[in-house]
Amino acid sequence: MSVFLSETDIAKFLGQSLPDTRRAIKSSKLKSISRQGHKVFPRDDVLNWLAENFTSLTSERLMRADHSSADSAGLDPFSCGITQLLSESEVSFPDNASTRSSVLRFVSGKAVERGAVYDAAELREQLEQRETVVSTALKCGAALIHPLDIRQLYVEKELLALIIPPHPIPFGESSGRLTSLFFLLLFPDPHRHVHILARLNRLLRSNDFIENILCAVSHEEALDMVYRRELDVISSGGKI
Repeated sequence: MSVFLSETDIAKFLGQSLPDTRRAIKSSKLKSISRQGHKVFPRDDVLNWLAENFTSLTSERLMRADHSSADSAGLDPFSCGITQLLSESEVSFPDNASTRSSVLRFVSGKAVERGAVYDAAELREQLEQRETVVSTALKCGAALIHPLDIRQLYVEKELLALIIPPHPIPFGESSGRLTSLFFLLLFPDPHRHVHILARLNRLLRSNDFIENILCAVSHEEALDMVYRRELDVISSGGKI
């Protein structure tokens, strides 16, 4: 995994032209460094910036980021990738996740249980550090949890997991909104990571979807809701 990303790499993530990307970078807080005469950006700074800004993109631009990052990762942007990933893991309904700390403890243990990582404490530390920098909680009531620097972890396999606690909890969303849905993302490939972030942001732009999935009582029921929502997003042409 490269430690640094170029403007061209960022343009591929966003699915837009280099001039448009340069304007977006200029208005951001991303700091570049020079390596071998080229301007580059720390990989994790870029990924964190994208995660924080995807919610403000128009539906069409978010779709372009979804498709472009999928193409760069060698994925089919018209497949139900989120549904497939969740079907390979598990939608969990923990009874004892009532604080940010307990949620991060639970998802770290779940990652070890699923064989994605071997050290739950190491993963939890990276997740805590990411939340300290800027919370992964979104205004819609979901959080897209991921490590601050996944290169510090030994990831045996990719993982996307969904956790639905019995009650919403304070997780750090900037306006103080409580968080009800928690997705854990472990994807060492940055293009794969950005694709999953963009696709999840598209799914979560439906209040009805969020309200319905919060009523799910089983893995199968939640997975069916994700599948139907993902089909709608894929066929929308960027309109939703």
